[in-house]
Amino acid sequence: MRHTTIALAAALALLAAAGAARAQGDAKAPAAPLANPVTNRGATWPFAGFLVSVPDLPGLYSTHLTPEVAALGRLAANPLRTWTFTVLTLKPGRPFASGRELAEYMQARRETGFDPKRIVERAHKETAHEHAGRPCTRYAIDAADRGERAGDAANLFMRGMTCAHPEKPDLLVDLGYAECGAVDALSPDLERPGDAFLASLRFTSFAPPAELRAAQARMRANDVAGAVEILKRLAAAGDSGAAALAGAILVHGQGMPADPAEGRKYLEMAAKGGRVDALFTLGAVYDKGLGVPRDPEAAAKWFSLAADQRDPQSQLNLGIFEWNGENAQRDPRKACDWWRMAAGNGNTRAGLLFRDNGCKQFEPAAKQ
Repeated sequence: MRHTTIALAAALALLAAAGAARAQGDAKAPAAPLANPVTNRGATWPFAGFLVSVPDLPGLYSTHLTPEVAALGRLAANPLRTWTFTVLTLKPGRPFASGRELAEYMQARRETGFDPKRIVERAHKETAHEHAGRPCTRYAIDAADRGERAGDAANLFMRGMTCAHPEKPDLLVDLGYAECGAVDALSPDLERPGDAFLASLRFTSFAPPAELRAAQARMRANDVAGAVEILKRLAAAGDSGAAALAGAILVHGQGMPADPAEGRKYLEMAAKGGRVDALFTLGAVYDKGLGVPRDPEAAAKWFSLAADQRDPQSQLNLGIFEWNGENAQRDPRKACDWWRMAAGNGNTRAGLLFRDNGCKQFEPAAKQ
């Protein structure tokens, strides 16, 4: 029996070994938590060169998120089962002309790397596939997971898809989902949202369009109004990044008269594309009352959507809302939870607030 590993396994390891990231500075911030809750089921999350939709499941949490890598988890109804979803980019250094060629490459690649003392492959199938006109491979791996301790033996079922990017054929995008636990087969309750997660992959361009470069040139020449007109045209054509930038300029009046109402329109366009900068700015609009009456409830809604993507400033603000009782009864425990997350994601101020407001009392007791 051969032993196998895949890039997916590297992301799964994030679920078991989240690092102890600290906020910058000397605030003695808490370690990054394993779980950041995800509240917006089915939301669009943008990555470098592609988009995916968050699985439509309750109880999801994020354990890692960068422009290239993401890992989400969920405890199944049975506490002996865990579900994971992963996003990875791979750089094999060569292009792939067909799904069959890619499947052969990934079959070989996935067959090294798992710790053979822990993971033993039972079945591994790679099938040439096409997605959005690109060569892909669909994979299915069934394995035994012997665990880290005696008696931890479980079954591991992994499914996923790896595709070559249309602009960079030597760049691969891998989406996967997995179930691990005392189960004999992959749960249909995971397979349905898991396959929808794979199907949600949409490619985006790396190269800025010529019009965006023209807008950037106008910004450098202090012609902000001219730049915004270009950004508006790009936003109307579906460029969420241009919409986010146009909206921020209009809301804050950066280099031109502010127009918060029009700015909100563009920010909401960008928010539909999952742009975390637009989500945060919309939260700030309602938090600070920029062109609207101050509305902490609306602000918390937008900050929560940005916090789903581990945005530390939004998590900081949600903690402050809970500490002050902005929308409901004051809840110091929830405030400290948000500050712990924000500090773990690199926010210095959150680390200071966590330290200075007695948040240590809410941390779980250390295991003996």
